Amino acid sequence: RHAGELSRLSSLAGLSSWPSCLNRTCSLNYHSRSISSASTPMLKKAWDTQADQYKFWNREESISGQAQMMLDMSPESIQKEARILRLSADDDSANNPLLDKLPFGSRLLHVGSQSTDFPDKLVDESPNVLFVSPSCPHARLILPLVLAKFPTIEWIHVRSAGIDFLESDELPWVGKKGIVMTNAKGQFSSSLAEYVMMACSYFAKDIPRLLKNKGAKKWDDFEIEELRGKTMGIVGYGDIGRSAAKLAS
Repeated sequence: RHAGELSRLSSLAGLSSWPSCLNRTCSLNYHSRSISSASTPMLKKAWDTQADQYKFWNREESISGQAQMMLDMSPESIQKEARILRLSADDDSANNPLLDKLPFGSRLLHVGSQSTDFPDKLVDESPNVLFVSPSCPHARLILPLVLAKFPTIEWIHVRSAGIDFLESDELPWVGKKGIVMTNAKGQFSSSLAEYVMMACSYFAKDIPRLLKNKGAKKWDDFEIEELRGKTMGIVGYGDIGRSAAKLAS
């Protein structure tokens, strides 16, 4: 029964196999495809939108706390302890939750921004999770060094939605080694959707003009637009676009 629940929860979390700790994450569903052109066909990485359609956590649609509930009800169902290394700047306050009480079955072993910041003796702990923050200087160069130093790493989680700061010639090697890489896709969609609605109102109500009049202590009577009844056009219907459409409707 526990194995069945874990399989179902791992599907919700977007992982082909249950990772080393029960966090809400999403898989990077890269695949290779041939691009036909008049010149020589080239190989290009692209998103498999069908494969990742339901494989990431979303604040508006996913069930919050489901993995934690599983831990509370059945702690013995944990398959593997998460032994975490954090690759980030020391003063990155956005990562402070990792310093607090982590879920049962998870331990933060060390924090560093260089491979040399992690003591050699940590190899004996067999760290299996690497948490990477965009605050890490030269992260694209440091990541391969950390992975070489700790070959027991099985899962890399990137705190941001984008992973461009990690792109390097060595990055495809991560997948070839069977290491799962996840990011924070879906984490910021709700707040960005609210920003979209704010921006629509900003222009519809001509906020720059209002602020200018306020500074000049001037009352300028003018007509404003209403958003009601308007049609929103969305270029790029990803998770943020879908969240914005949900608010707009």
